[in-house]
Amino acid sequence: MLFEDETKNRMMETKGLFDWVLKQRCFEKTSFMLFLNKFDIFERKIQKVPLSVCEWFKDYQPTVPGKQEVEHAYEFVKKKFEELYFQSSKPDRVDRVFKIYRTTALDQKLVKKTFKLIDESMRRSREGT
Repeated sequence: MLFEDETKNRMMETKGLFDWVLKQRCFEKTSFMLFLNKFDIFERKIQKVPLSVCEWFKDYQPTVPGKQEVEHAYEFVKKKFEELYFQSSKPDRVDRVFKIYRTTALDQKLVKKTFKLIDESMRRSREGT
């Protein structure tokens, strides 16, 4: 669990926690669903603060301001989490699934849509096994 600490970069804290979880032996054969919550806050913040201020995202190259930039930044963050996940996975663990969902917990419609996607994904996964 992470506690709010204004002196620390939350993305770096999240990366550290996720990396730690991925390295736990009890999760070696576990599929993961990562929820990138507070997307509404991310949208606002990315307009004011460059993503590259975060040490993990130093190599980020912005595109154009506006909605397109928000999507570009989100895809970059998503890619970083995917890389972290797959770097921690051994090649013989092909049976694991990793999905990332962006959410805004205060948006009930989005939450319902997200959980519907999760339900469909889990059903397909069970049917395939």
